[in-house]
Amino acid sequence: MKYWKAIGILTCTAILAFGSSPVVLAASANPLLDTSWRLVHFQSMDDAIGTVHPDDPSLYTMRLNRDGSVNMRLNCNRANGDWSAEPSASGDSGRFEFGPLQATRALCPPPSMDEGIVAQAGYIRSFLLKDGRLHLSLMADAGIYAWEPDPAAAVPAAPEGGGPRNWRVSVDSMLNLRAQPSTAAEIVARYATGTILDNLGCRRAEGRTWCDVQQLGGGARGYVAAEHLQPAVAPDGSVANGPDDSALRAGQGQFDATGSLPCAQAPGQPMTYCRFGVARAGGGYATVVIDRLDGGKRAIFFRLGVPIGADTSEADSYPEFRTTREADLHLIRVGSERYEIPDAVILGG
Repeated sequence: MKYWKAIGILTCTAILAFGSSPVVLAASANPLLDTSWRLVHFQSMDDAIGTVHPDDPSLYTMRLNRDGSVNMRLNCNRANGDWSAEPSASGDSGRFEFGPLQATRALCPPPSMDEGIVAQAGYIRSFLLKDGRLHLSLMADAGIYAWEPDPAAAVPAAPEGGGPRNWRVSVDSMLNLRAQPSTAAEIVARYATGTILDNLGCRRAEGRTWCDVQQLGGGARGYVAAEHLQPAVAPDGSVANGPDDSALRAGQGQFDATGSLPCAQAPGQPMTYCRFGVARAGGGYATVVIDRLDGGKRAIFFRLGVPIGADTSEADSYPEFRTTREADLHLIRVGSERYEIPDAVILGG
């Protein structure tokens, strides 16, 4: 509590509006642009206070954006504002200031450092990069905030960049899908724990990472907070990363396996066997091309081991696609067509 008494000379009302002029980034090379940090400790020059460590560093994070804005997570609160820096010739030190911060005022469970950080931010005057850490010093040598790179701040890659093809919702409660990457945006859907989503790319906004998603198999498209997502695990225990090239390779006749599987083409027709080829892309992603009994071909697409559709078209009146599962066998109907495809075709082995 000594820490709070030392900073208590500034009221919350006063510190939320310090500074009056806009902050402009220095034109010179700035090593702090687009960097993310989490708090290590606050070191006071007052021996009575000493060094204060956050109980959980992941609850105190700071993003220094290229446009001169700053986004902070401070325990149960958030703060947004401006920052500026003028690096020295070496680039590892120089002047640093925060502009006006706007912070929420929720009462966080003690002990909490949120009020102290907001109260003292307006008195920070310099920075030092040393041993991979960012040290922000208060004026008159009153103290130093030490930050380390935030390991959770990296924006996940889209599949085209080598990222996971799908996410699994990991939040304990329902997860909101929003029309835009903002907590103020319209909620267009809600997802339960375990829901599988397509990864359509992620971005930073409002001090957090948002991912553009759509539910596996179709549905509304929007944004969810990345901290509530985990890479989806396929039935074979792997995580599918990178782009899915199975349809492309199947179209070129580049199959990983060929064989025969049960099929029928007309209502009431007994099951017989059709030739097939399968192109796999790992993680239960595959395209199965079947030689139909009438001489045509039918492609069926799998993702994470789940059949999600077929190559229907206006020419065949877009027949209904239906699927059920019995043990390790997928029973698939495309209009009057019937196919039985075992997991081994999709996953290999």
